[in-house]
Amino acid sequence: MKFYQETTMWRDGFANGMYLLDDSKTKMYAYIKPGDKAVFKFKNPIRIDTRGRKFAVATVQPEFEIEATTNPHRWEVTGSRGDLYIVSLEEGVYNCSCSGFKFRGACRHITEFEGAKSCIN
Repeated sequence: MKFYQETTMWRDGFANGMYLLDDSKTKMYAYIKPGDKAVFKFKNPIRIDTRGRKFAVATVQPEFEIEATTNPHRWEVTGSRGDLYIVSLEEGVYNCSCSGFKFRGACRHITEFEGAKSCIN
């Protein structure tokens, strides 16, 4: 999880904030309003649609901790081209850091991981 600065250029001059997002940039845990230093933390993470928006890792990562309400399980999975992705399990739901999961909500990394996991059990 990292803070990302939104860099989208909006036509109406809307100012961009800074967001604490998970590795797949699909869940937002907190945000900082433009021109403010206070961190607003969500009670539960919310889904964020990043299509059409641009982000860069914030050059300064504010001091901030999230109290874990769940104990997410995380595994590193190597994709077919050698890219490394994070598959996680939170509250019974799998997530993946790949772009396919971000746009479709499903990917073969999770399917393959679930298959390999069931072979072990």
